[in-house]
Amino acid sequence: MLTVLLRTAIIYVLLIFSMRLMGKRQIGELEISDLVTTFLISEIASLPITEPELPLSHAIVPIVALLTFEITISFLTSRFPKFKHLFTARPSTLIRDGEICQKALLDARLSFDELFSELRQQGIDDISQIKYAILEQNGKITVIQKAPFRQPTAREMQIKVKETGLFHIVVEHGCINRHGITQVGLSESTLYQTLAKKGLNISDIYLMLVNDIGEQKIILKEKK
Repeated sequence: MLTVLLRTAIIYVLLIFSMRLMGKRQIGELEISDLVTTFLISEIASLPITEPELPLSHAIVPIVALLTFEITISFLTSRFPKFKHLFTARPSTLIRDGEICQKALLDARLSFDELFSELRQQGIDDISQIKYAILEQNGKITVIQKAPFRQPTAREMQIKVKETGLFHIVVEHGCINRHGITQVGLSESTLYQTLAKKGLNISDIYLMLVNDIGEQKIILKEKK
């Protein structure tokens, strides 16, 4: 049993390292080569766990080889765009100026139900409103509406809007998020002083957010 646990821990660490190298994309966002690599790695990794008589090298060597292939392909496709089309699909225009591109829909093997389901999820029920609907390389559909149907921007409405940037987590569950305070240029001492002025201890805070111009949102822990 101890041997199985040890082998599982080694494979687990190796997989974590492998996934970190492949990036943080979710399964639905993976391109073809990424998806194939992920499936192969999951199958190979299970072998030495389910079959203890197999040496660990039977999993480690293929996984390292697959990662090498994936990194090499990523390097080549980033440097040589023409090479990329051997491993990834091109974006495909499914709707143009309110008209369905029938051949593109057929080539993508998408049914009308699937297409209209995706459009409804984006709040569109009339294809005549659509300028472009593009099937991206990761399988998702990007929809760009015609100008009269798009929500107007502040610039188009000639409204001046204050730029606030992002809210960053600076405290969570009573602990300082060091990455967050670095992002907003806040020191720990300044954070403690800010909380003291509000009569708060850091241990009282469930979540504290600060945006790029210093605006704060604080949620206190619920009292038991």
